[in-house]
Formats: sequence, C-alpha cells, structure tokens
Amino acid sequence: MALALAGCAVNPLTPPPLPTGTLPPAIVLVASATLTHTATLAPTARPRTPVPSVTPATLAPTDAALGEAIGPTSTPPSVAVDVGSAATTGQTEPLAATAPPTVLEPAPTPIPPVWVAPPVSADVAAGEQYTIDLINAQRANIGLPPLARDETLMGIARARVADMVARGYTGHNDPVTGVALGRSMILAAGYRLAGENWYGTHTGPPGTGEVAMNWFMTDDLHARAILNPNYTVVGVGLAFNGAQWLLIQNFAAP
Repeated sequence: MALALAGCAVNPLTPPPLPTGTLPPAIVLVASATLTHTATLAPTARPRTPVPSVTPATLAPTDAALGEAIGPTSTPPSVAVDVGSAATTGQTEPLAATAPPTVLEPAPTPIPPVWVAPPVSADVAAGEQYTIDLINAQRANIGLPPLARDETLMGIARARVADMVARGYTGHNDPVTGVALGRSMILAAGYRLAGENWYGTHTGPPGTGEVAMNWFMTDDLHARAILNPNYTVVGVGLAFNGAQWLLIQNFAAP
C-alpha cells in the first residue's frame, strides 16, 4: 500500500525528462506571447524628405465659344493640337478658311447669224404686207411706181429681224464682224442695188409698220430709201425680241 501511494505522488510532480532541444511548456508559452506582441507593435515612422512647395502657373482664361486665350497672363506649355489634317502648337487659333477651287466656265459658243428666216404667224405676215402697202402709198404721193413684193427680199428681211432677236442686238451691222448684213445679203443674192431701213417699237402688228413709217418719213435718209426711183422691189420683216417689235425694210433692183 505504501508503494502505491508514493507512486501516485511522484508522477504528477516530477515530469519525465524532455528530449534534447525541446523547450519546456512554460518557455514555449512565453515565446508565443512575445512573438504575438511583437507583431502588433506599430512600425517605426521613417523621416520624410521635405518637398519644396510649387506655386501653380496662372492659366489664361478661355472663351468657351472660341476656345482661344483672352489676354493671357502667362504662357502655357506648348501642346500639339490636331485639327483635321493640320497640326499646330501652343495656343489654338481658328484655321483660315480655304477658298473653293476656281471653276472655269466654258466660253459661250458664239451664235451664228440667221441666214434663213423661220416661218411667221398670220398677224406678223399681215403686218409685213401692211407695211409694203404704206411704202407704196408714199411713193404714189409723188408719182413713183409701186415696189413689187419680192419673196427673196422677204426672206432676207425676215432673216435680218430673226438674227437680231437670236443674237440680241439691233442695227444694220453684224455685232461681231461689223459688216452691213442687209446690204451684203442683198448683193450676194444677185441684186444690183441694195438699201435697208430698220425700226424698233413697242407697238405690235399691224400697227408696227404705221409707227415706223411715220418716223421714217420725218428722217431724210430713211425717206430717200422709201422714195428712191431706182428701187423696184421690196421685202419686209417683223419680229419680237421680248422687249420691242423690230421691223426691217429691204429695197433692191435687179
């Protein structure tokens, strides 16, 4: 019985020897506590290198609509700006407008003279004949024979007024060459003598001939053509050019 009691008392008080290199439990606990405490300590603050203060540059105020500086107080650093295909540096400015390429229009084709008269309306034809009747009335007043209506001269007179309408001129002479067209056409047709009167008025046929004759007979040069005893045939042409009625009288002798 004594041996059993002694054995129970020794075992809890005297622990068995530990293997070499193993710390007692109390030391392990202390080490663990030390390590844990060390891990939670605040890190030591490192000294900072002082940074010199920099005053920011004062940028120029901008116009939001134009995007360009207004009275800059300092020059901002150069910045490349890509505007379309052009590149600039620094302050942006509106690009100059590029003029569109010049388009050369072709020169207008000259309108050739009218040599063959177009057909006329019935009122124009009546106005032409009425003018011939008025010419012969003036000739009869001084005892001269009447002038015969000549269809070749009628064609020339009608072509003359059509040409003035087509090429926008008035007068006896070609606006390009200066040639007296009526005279040259009459002579080219084989006549020996040639003469021409022309007139412009707002009065349409049949009154065109009457207005023209009233003026012709007050002008010596035109009256002499009407009363020339050497002329034997006559032709008359009428046409409207959009502003006035044009009248041509052509005189000739074979």
